[in-house]
Amino acid sequence: MGFITGNPPLTRPDATFAMPTEIKYGVGKVGNLTIELQLAPDLAERTRIAVFTDAGVAAAGLLDVVRQAFADSDYAIVAVIDDTPPESDAEFVKRAAAQLNEQEASLIVALGGGSVMDTSKIAAVIAAYGGEAGEYEGGFMVPGPITPIIAIPTTVGTGSEVTLAAVVKDQARRRKLTIASPFLFPRMAILDPNMVATLPAKLVAWTGFDALTHAIEAYSCVEREPISAALALGAIELIANNLEAAMREPGPTEARAKMQYAATMAAMAFSNSPVGAVHAIAHSVGALFGVHHGLSNAIALPFVMEFNLPAVAPHYAAIARAMGVAEDGTSAEAWAEAAIEAVRALKQRCGVPTQYREVGVPPDADTAAAVTDLTLEDICLSFNPVKGEREEILALVTRAL
Repeated sequence: MGFITGNPPLTRPDATFAMPTEIKYGVGKVGNLTIELQLAPDLAERTRIAVFTDAGVAAAGLLDVVRQAFADSDYAIVAVIDDTPPESDAEFVKRAAAQLNEQEASLIVALGGGSVMDTSKIAAVIAAYGGEAGEYEGGFMVPGPITPIIAIPTTVGTGSEVTLAAVVKDQARRRKLTIASPFLFPRMAILDPNMVATLPAKLVAWTGFDALTHAIEAYSCVEREPISAALALGAIELIANNLEAAMREPGPTEARAKMQYAATMAAMAFSNSPVGAVHAIAHSVGALFGVHHGLSNAIALPFVMEFNLPAVAPHYAAIARAMGVAEDGTSAEAWAEAAIEAVRALKQRCGVPTQYREVGVPPDADTAAAVTDLTLEDICLSFNPVKGEREEILALVTRAL
C-alpha cells in the first residue's frame, strides 16, 4: 500500500533533525539588515562586517544594497571580498581568512551563490583555527564555533544558507573537498526576492536543478528521515510548478520567491538526509573540467535516478506525485518511471544539456576513468541507495558523458 500512496518506509526512523539557522524572508528584507541584527542579542554588538561576494553580484548592484543597509549605522564594513571565483579554491579561501583576521571582522555577510557562501564558511574556519582547508575535510573536523555568518543567497539552488557543509576545490589535486560540521550552519539566512530578481534565466535553470537534485537525493538517500522527507517533497512540488515561470519572468516575482523557498527547503532536507551519487559525480566533473555545479548535477540526475531505480522505486513514485505526473490507474512502478521522465522533460524545456559532452567534457575512456576514480572517493557516494562496484560506477559515468 505504501507504493500506491507514495509513502515509502523510513530508512532512519531513529534520527536527529537539526536546523539552527534563523530564516528571514520577504521582499526588501536585506534593506532592513541592521534592524535584524539589532534584534538578535548575540549579533547586535558584532559591528565589524566582512562581506563576501563575487564580481557578478557586485555588477548587478546587489553589493550596493548591502552597503546602503549598513550606511549611517553603528556597523562598519571593514572588508569586502568581491572576487570570489565561481569554483572557489583552497588558496583563495586561505587568503580570505587572512583578511578576516587582519580586519578583525566580528560578523560575516555572505552575499552570493554557493561558492561565495562556502568560501565564507571555510575562510571563517581557517581564520579561527589556522591550517589548510584540507585539514578539515570530512565530517566533524571543525573544532569549535566560527565568526557568525549572515547568508544572503542570490541564486535559487545552492542552499548553503542553511547547511552544515561547504565545498572547495583543491587545485593541486584536482578534486573537491567537502567539509561538514554543525559549526558551519550560518547564524541567519535572508531570502529576499530582490536578490534574485536579475538572475539570468540560464542560472535560474542551473541553480534550480541544483535544488531539485538536493531534494530528490535527500528523499531517496540511505539515511532518509521524516522531516527531511516532507521538506524534500515540498521542494520538489514547488520546483516542478515554478522553475519555468521563474526562468521566463525576471524581477522579484512570486515564481522566483517560491524557487528561493524551494532551494532552502531542499537544503534543509539534505543537511539531515545527505545527497548521493549525483553530487559525487558532479563534484568530480566540476573538479576536473570546471563545469558549473548546478549544471553538472542537472546532467547527471536522470542517469543516477535510473541507476538507483531498483532500490528506491517507492520513493520515485512519491516524487512523481509531487511533480504531478502520477496518473491514476497506473502502477506505482509506472509512477517511478514517470518521475525520471518528468525530470528529463523539465530539463529539455529549460534548455539544459543532456550529456557532459555538450558542455565540453571529452566523452572518452580516459575521462570516464578519471571521473569514476574521483567519484568513488567522494563522501557523498556513501549515502547513495545503490553502492555499485567500480565497473558499475564507470558504466554510469560513461552513459552521462
